[in-house]
Amino acid sequence: MAERPLLTEAERQQALWRALSHAPGAADPALWQAPQAGWLRGLQVYQANAGAAAERALAAAFPTVAALIGAASMAGLARAYWHAQPPQRGDLGELGDALPGFIADSPSLADEPYLADVARLDWRLHQAERAADAPEELSGLQRLGDTDPARLWLRLAPGTAVLRSRWPIVTLWQAHQWSHQSTADAPPDRFAAARAALAAGQGETALVWRQGWRARVAALPPAQADFTEALLARQPLTGALDAAPDLDFAAWLGEAVQQGWLVAVEAAPAEEEPT
Repeated sequence: MAERPLLTEAERQQALWRALSHAPGAADPALWQAPQAGWLRGLQVYQANAGAAAERALAAAFPTVAALIGAASMAGLARAYWHAQPPQRGDLGELGDALPGFIADSPSLADEPYLADVARLDWRLHQAERAADAPEELSGLQRLGDTDPARLWLRLAPGTAVLRSRWPIVTLWQAHQWSHQSTADAPPDRFAAARAALAAGQGETALVWRQGWRARVAALPPAQADFTEALLARQPLTGALDAAPDLDFAAWLGEAVQQGWLVAVEAAPAEEEPT
């Protein structure tokens, strides 16, 4: 019988990942040309460690989801997701990219229909905290007074995102923030507002941005949501204002500067005059 050819390093890595994720037939020691007795036990240790790492990474990236369903259910969800959606990169910080969709498709979580959008909000916050640092100083603000708005672009801080939901995702998120703050400041029933918003069928649009080292969340009124989405789509200022005709631009600008949403006002070069 001919000997099995040695695997390349890439093939070994693929085989190891199939083994770690319990893919059928992947746990064949012959794949590794390693017949030593401890191979299978070593693989089991790797599997356990990889699953535990996935649990920790997902619990850290989705703290509101974990608070809503409980630690034990979050651990089970993380394990199921890890097997169904193996990571495509070595960075565990990117592991949860598809978890909101996985939650939306899960029959066992169908009785909490808002959970997928809460997961989307958690993920936007996670991404914001991993985003590049914003410039230390706002640049180009004077261009608002001396340049045609059709030639202006307002650049928002890295990691800024708008998330629309038919559920009160900001209120749900805020209800779970009291556990990280002084209990003396917490309302008597910190979930009262969330229950009322759910009962009323209240939807919310969340703005996510990073302020210093911390990601922040705010509920946006419709005009601000339309305007912010237009800016994120790189519309010029005139286009963004057209998308939100009811916007009080002066009020938005003051808050954008104070909160750190706006990092630069950029002007396109003026068209050359014909000669």
